[in-house]
Amino acid sequence: MDQQQTPFLDSLNKAKNAREYSFHMPGHKFIAGVNTPITDFMGEAAFEADLNEISPGVDYLHAPKGALVEAQRLAAEAVGADRSFFLINGSTVGNQASMLAAVRDGQTVIVPRSAHRSVYGGLILSGANPVYVPPVYHPQVEFPLAVPLGTVRELLVSHPNAAAVQITSPNYYGYLSDVRGLATLAHEHNIPLLVDEAHGAHLPFHPDLPASGVQVGADLVVQSSHKTVGALTQSALLHLSGTRIAAAQLEQILSLIQSSSPSALLMASLDAARQQMATHGRELLTRTIQRAAHAREAIRNISGLWCYGDELVGAYGIFAHDPTKLVIRVVDTGMNGHIFAEHLAHEHNVYGEFVDPKHIICSITIADDEQRVDYLLNALKSVAARGKYKIDSSTSAGLTPPNLPQMIINPRQANFAPSKSMPLAQAVGEICAEQIMPYPPGIPLLLPGERIDADMLDYLHYVKAQGVSIVGPEDTTLEYVRVIDKQT
Repeated sequence: MDQQQTPFLDSLNKAKNAREYSFHMPGHKFIAGVNTPITDFMGEAAFEADLNEISPGVDYLHAPKGALVEAQRLAAEAVGADRSFFLINGSTVGNQASMLAAVRDGQTVIVPRSAHRSVYGGLILSGANPVYVPPVYHPQVEFPLAVPLGTVRELLVSHPNAAAVQITSPNYYGYLSDVRGLATLAHEHNIPLLVDEAHGAHLPFHPDLPASGVQVGADLVVQSSHKTVGALTQSALLHLSGTRIAAAQLEQILSLIQSSSPSALLMASLDAARQQMATHGRELLTRTIQRAAHAREAIRNISGLWCYGDELVGAYGIFAHDPTKLVIRVVDTGMNGHIFAEHLAHEHNVYGEFVDPKHIICSITIADDEQRVDYLLNALKSVAARGKYKIDSSTSAGLTPPNLPQMIINPRQANFAPSKSMPLAQAVGEICAEQIMPYPPGIPLLLPGERIDADMLDYLHYVKAQGVSIVGPEDTTLEYVRVIDKQT
């Protein structure tokens, strides 16, 4: 196929220029003046191209027949997949669709505890019983950076009826698991490997980057094209390889959980981003990798800072590293990650991708030129030079989370069971009815269906004292927690 082509983008542009007299939705009728504030903000083209399948020539996401079929075929060929599907609800819907396609209600799936919250949404939707890969916290980074192959092998032996293995690779920190080895292992048990590769949409397009899961045998791979290759936010791809997952079933599932009013703008951005990466990705990424390498070396020469890289590969399950991710240790400056990030933001208008108690993670992409990278380096140097900000070691030191809680009922059953709110201090022995996830690092401490024990209660009090943001519960202050109501 000719990767220079952008069939869906071209069809949308043709339909936009036709300037039809619309007496159908959307309500703005593609007329920019209908909403002046938004027109002033976004420009007229955003309205003129906000077309839908009623407009002649605009293919429909859930029943494609023309340009969108070709666009998805081009996307599959560009990365080496058998089929590719455009996603307009982000990698979130891709992870949920993967789970629904691979695992049935009551079946077992092996999942890292450090999975994205969308994967837990997939567990609730599917009714699957999770068996968690316990997080192995890296002693320097204090976050689980990969899924050890040996641990998954042991879990497959102890759970021979597992229906699938799901992993995240790469993660926010840019470290990858042995996806090829995990795919081989899963296939030896005749089950699929599902990969949340949201942060790796750029991986297939340069030989100096780690291999994408698509290239090393994964059955389903989810990629957020908006994260690293320039598509609009909420645009993503789901790649299918092999025959362990039925394409027709996957299409049906996607039609159930994606919007029935898909944004043509998002789909056009996927088509355009694929075309650019397939035809110029190597050139663009060569510069990106070089600029990230320059930044990493420069950061290592700034007093009080360190930037991790390939030196972590080979231990704790880490198989490879994405060099475009800058994992910057800042605590040696006397500031924790959150304080350092506040100074970057308030004094230099610089925002990283992710902050934890010890690090700031910055992503270098094809959009970053030398000037932008130099600005980041100067900002880091300026903040690091402060030195007078000291952190209290008693509050900055990490406390290892307790062992994984006992699952009493599966996430789906717990999510829909009657529940009640009660004081956290009185909740020992109760079954949690909601997600409780400190962010960062984004690893759930409790999920629906898990018992709250005394060790977990102590840790939750510790997390509260640190002022860590909590995602998931009804009461994010953790004064109260929802538990399964045993009286009903």
